[in-house]
Amino acid sequence: MKNKCREKKMSESRELKIKRYYWIDHARGFIMILLVVTEFLPIAIREAARFFLAHPENQRTTTMMNFYDVGAPAFIFVMGLLMPVSFFHRKERDGVKKAVIHIVIRYGIILALGLVVILIDQGSFIKTVDGLIIVVWDVLPTLGLVGLIALPFLWLKPKIRAIIASGMLIFYQIMLYFGWREYAIESVHGGIFGTIFGFSAFMIYSTCLGELLILNKDYSEKKKYQIYAIIGIICFAGGLLISFIPEWYANKRQATLTYIIICMGVSILLSFIFIGIDKKFQKPIIVLDSYGKSPFLIYIIAILLEFLISDIIGYEMDLLVGIPMIALITIIAIFLDKKGKIVKL
Repeated sequence: MKNKCREKKMSESRELKIKRYYWIDHARGFIMILLVVTEFLPIAIREAARFFLAHPENQRTTTMMNFYDVGAPAFIFVMGLLMPVSFFHRKERDGVKKAVIHIVIRYGIILALGLVVILIDQGSFIKTVDGLIIVVWDVLPTLGLVGLIALPFLWLKPKIRAIIASGMLIFYQIMLYFGWREYAIESVHGGIFGTIFGFSAFMIYSTCLGELLILNKDYSEKKKYQIYAIIGIICFAGGLLISFIPEWYANKRQATLTYIIICMGVSILLSFIFIGIDKKFQKPIIVLDSYGKSPFLIYIIAILLEFLISDIIGYEMDLLVGIPMIALITIIAIFLDKKGKIVKL
């Protein structure tokens, strides 16, 4: 009898996983395609469609954000949705120690790869600008560090987690008034402080939503999506309103509070497109699914190829090179998917 109950629970768990993971992989795949395409597009094309394909002009101090600015946060959002699912599944199957080790290794590798890329590209982890000592930072180490910071919060209830994350964001916004703004302007994505207090808060929020959508058994599916949508609307509308307050503007470079909140709202609301597609087709969509299954490997391949072509060879990117590179990466993604060689890290 116990075995039958266990088999039933495992069957239900598998059905839930398949049902949820299609749209999440599709969303992650779309983000990766956008990042890969823009990596190889000529600058002239990106500037012609700047709102969708490039960061704003004078991104260091601009008081506005583009749709393209949502790219990296949206990827962190998807990471956060899946983190509690992966952790609690491994915890039940292998125990706490192995679950923790898996998370630490996974995000530790991403952090280490990011630091290696910085060292190769910049030659140093520290630079001095106008007397400020800056830790050289970028997107890839951000993706690793936010996962490591979010891990301990999984032992807390989602509501407590969200409250602490809000405190982190507010603290960071306050500190922008006391010297961190200059630091963030000279760095990338708010630098290491923006990652620790801004994007980590974003990741923690996402883990709360992941538990709501996938692990919570108290609400019906309809109720879950209603709550999810309401949070998205509040974040998007509230972030836009707050951004009109002087010095509270949305800025990607500085990773301001309003930027984080707006990105959360946009990520949630756009995810309903993929949820709708999932409900209609209920099966993987080959290119989106392939890109979404090995995102970090695909991203690293794209970065290395672009670095080789632009920085080592010194070739100015054009469509004659860009299109074959995008096609090559797409073929690699589909090949890995078809062969079952999924590398999520």
